[in-house]
Amino acid sequence: MTSLNIELVMLLWSAILYIVQIAVAAIANDVRNGIAWGLGNRDNVPLSTGWVGRSERAYRNMAESLLPFACLIVIIQASGTGGEWSALGASVFFFSRLAYAALYLAGVTVLRSLAYFGGMAGIGLIIYQIF
Repeated sequence: MTSLNIELVMLLWSAILYIVQIAVAAIANDVRNGIAWGLGNRDNVPLSTGWVGRSERAYRNMAESLLPFACLIVIIQASGTGGEWSALGASVFFFSRLAYAALYLAGVTVLRSLAYFGGMAGIGLIIYQIF
């Protein structure tokens, strides 16, 4: 890997995780609804249930968390204020989001919520580093 600092590496891996989550949900919907549906206009979108629905909700939730995370990493990079707390926060964010995605797909409820709050704690550590 290049000489990216840990915050940028975690942002990169978080973006990759987001892309993988979108792909999993898209493939799952194509398998469930058929290739013709996947290649069509999708005027009739059935409600997704089970792990397919959870995969959709997980990637949408990732989008909601990824935006503020990415903005904070940009601030850290532009201001040169990165340090131990932001590096830890970025790592906590990524690994919590990875756990969240896996737990959500598996249908695990309480641990999934704890992983979500772990990601938010990571964002909090980055904010702490900025101030």
